[in-house]
Amino acid sequence: MEEALIALLLAHAELVELVGTKVRPGRASQTDIAPFVVVQVIDKSRAYTMKGHSGLVRSRIQIDAYADSFAQAKAIARIIEARLSGYKDGAFKAIFLEDHRDLPAADAGTVTTKFRTSLDITVHYGEPQ
Repeated sequence: MEEALIALLLAHAELVELVGTKVRPGRASQTDIAPFVVVQVIDKSRAYTMKGHSGLVRSRIQIDAYADSFAQAKAIARIIEARLSGYKDGAFKAIFLEDHRDLPAADAGTVTTKFRTSLDITVHYGEPQ
């Protein structure tokens, strides 16, 4: 699912115009220069019936937009939100925006000039049984 989600984002010309192909699973590459996007799974729950796994899965995904300016981080996040919120097609049964927040781009005590806007989405999708 993560690969399909990243492919869906990279197929969106407006996002690629801002970040190129820098949409990364888990963490950014050490060579990435802002702006870039990081996609990571926060949790994953399978739906079960009395006969076992139903084939439906719900995952909470965090998508972080990193940029050199607040305005650019927000613009990237808004493009991602517009692309994904309410999306459904093929294996993606539904994608919903859950949270949208602005965070420091580094851990406490670390100095950075980067800005980060974070989106949490819930993805409902089918998984082979």
